[in-house]
Amino acid sequence: MKIYRIVVGPIQENCYLIKNEQTGEGIIVDPGDEGGRIMRGVEQAGIGKVTAIFITHGHGDHISALDEVKKATGAKVYMSREDAPMLRVWNSSLSYSTDRNKKFDPPDVYFEDGMTVTEAGMTFRIAATPGHTKGGVCIIGDGCVFCGDTVFLESVGRTDLPGGSYDAILESIRTKILTLPDEYVLYPGHGPETTVGWERRRNPFLQ
Repeated sequence: MKIYRIVVGPIQENCYLIKNEQTGEGIIVDPGDEGGRIMRGVEQAGIGKVTAIFITHGHGDHISALDEVKKATGAKVYMSREDAPMLRVWNSSLSYSTDRNKKFDPPDVYFEDGMTVTEAGMTFRIAATPGHTKGGVCIIGDGCVFCGDTVFLESVGRTDLPGGSYDAILESIRTKILTLPDEYVLYPGHGPETTVGWERRRNPFLQ
């Protein structure tokens, strides 16, 4: 597995490309904006086929290029049932796209807490982590977690938008992320990567 980060959009969202180096297939996580740049990244990474698009949560800065990359790849879209309605709801608090008229098709597959997903020859476990949104998820792979806006380097996701809950996000982090081994790398929706161990020791919100 090789992971590439592409920072997109006006608030610098992290879109990730996950490549199976043996097969050349891959997955896109959170295509937040600039679909053309994302697809150029896919080509530069040598990903021959994108089999899936994983959405950690439904805020506009994480989905604004979803229509473009789905059309370009034909990949299946995975997202939680709880956040899926956000694909049809656009307002100033949720949309960071320059095109506010975008409306996306429903997901092809709904994430469920504890489910196992195998795409592009790689297997992931889904952990429901509400708090930033009602249906936020973390996608746990081999030694890595794509955690959306649940946890950041020495911080946590904001909880003041619709569906947010400070108590819920802390519970999600403590029960679904801090239970993982210290060396697991956390790939957040904004900012630099971190590790479970670092956040366990240094995150002031979790002390």
